[in-house]
Amino acid sequence: MEPRRHSPDPDLLQAEKCGRTVQVSDFIRYHYNGTLLDGTLFDSSHTRMRTYDTYIGIGWLIAGMDQGLLGMCVGEKRIITLPPFLGYGENGDGSDIPGQASLVFDVVLLDLHNPKDSILVENQVIPEPCIRKSQEGDFMRYHYNGTLLDGTFFDSSYSRNRTYDTYVGKGYVIAGMDQGLLGVCIGERRRITIPPHLAYGEEGTGTKIPGSAVLVFDIQVIDIHNPADTVQITSSFKPESCSTLSKKGDFIKCHYNASLMDGTHIGSTHSYGRTYDVVLGAGQVVPGMEMGLKDMCVGEKRTLVIPPHLGYGERGVEGEVPGSAVLVFDVEMVGLEEGLPDGYMFIWNSDVSPDLFTEMDKNKDGKVEPSEFSDYIVRQVNDGKGRLAPGFDAHKIIENMFSNQDRNSDGQITADEFKLKADESPAHDEL
Repeated sequence: MEPRRHSPDPDLLQAEKCGRTVQVSDFIRYHYNGTLLDGTLFDSSHTRMRTYDTYIGIGWLIAGMDQGLLGMCVGEKRIITLPPFLGYGENGDGSDIPGQASLVFDVVLLDLHNPKDSILVENQVIPEPCIRKSQEGDFMRYHYNGTLLDGTFFDSSYSRNRTYDTYVGKGYVIAGMDQGLLGVCIGERRRITIPPHLAYGEEGTGTKIPGSAVLVFDIQVIDIHNPADTVQITSSFKPESCSTLSKKGDFIKCHYNASLMDGTHIGSTHSYGRTYDVVLGAGQVVPGMEMGLKDMCVGEKRTLVIPPHLGYGERGVEGEVPGSAVLVFDVEMVGLEEGLPDGYMFIWNSDVSPDLFTEMDKNKDGKVEPSEFSDYIVRQVNDGKGRLAPGFDAHKIIENMFSNQDRNSDGQITADEFKLKADESPAHDEL
């Protein structure tokens, strides 16, 4: 005679989806109420607020329960009635279970795994094309919802409105997640089911993940990069005439659309109604943008994929760019003004007058005041005889030039102080 199995409610006999049933040597977590045939309660896991956790079919339970729990699905409810010889027999158990008592167990199965289980990956939604798959040592940003096998929620990155950011395959996360995050595409969604020996083990963690719990993570990969990555540059259009290429010191104008790897929009010059103007090599943009805008000609269009260590790093930009985010810029160069030779902020386009100091000294008092110096340089630039470095504040350049000539810092330049750049040591930035 076997234990009788039936449900108190036919609608609760079995979970709607039953992909796996309890087999011999499985480890299960279940709740139960135990009563005698007359309804007298003798034990309950619910009153202890803790599941009963055990192996099945290897003699850890009374014989009737070892049989009655086989074939159950997670979420299933059963009433298992045991005759005395499959329960506690003639002697009973303590004062609560008399001898020759039939027992009734009202059980619900919460969790199921086998010590031989590995992770299970399912419900994959893989983007087309898959531009990159994660490998050991990559850094990943992803969102997740975490539940127990019975659907009980325990954590979510969405509720914090922030991705979970980690290295993959390096032991920064539980072993099962380390395995489940390998070979994932940017933008992919997948479900990763992790047995406890690859998660938090017999002890569990905190108050939300009990010991020996199977974990289910529904994840979405936002972006992936590797610390060894450089800027990825893809030219989508290049004019037939493309002889003048951008270089360090050039002043360029460009339009861009900026987004994250998942397509989240973060900015566009078109919405600002103006170009993005920058001097290459002057540290005015993130290093990755600097690299991506070099050797580009006017009219060319490029897509730049910039890893965070060449972008905004671990901190990002508050309210705009998340920390450790990969950036995507679609850029078009619309203007280029050639810069000056490295180290120069002003150059002469023609031969320098031998009477340069005298020409500057407009009131002929043997000293050049700041206004005289500024007026003279501006006039040379307007007449095409000299050039200031493009993309910088002209007044500040001229102020710096004057300060460099004013050796004793008395607010005026004498003939003895005045020198051209060519006559100076490399430590000075002069005329």
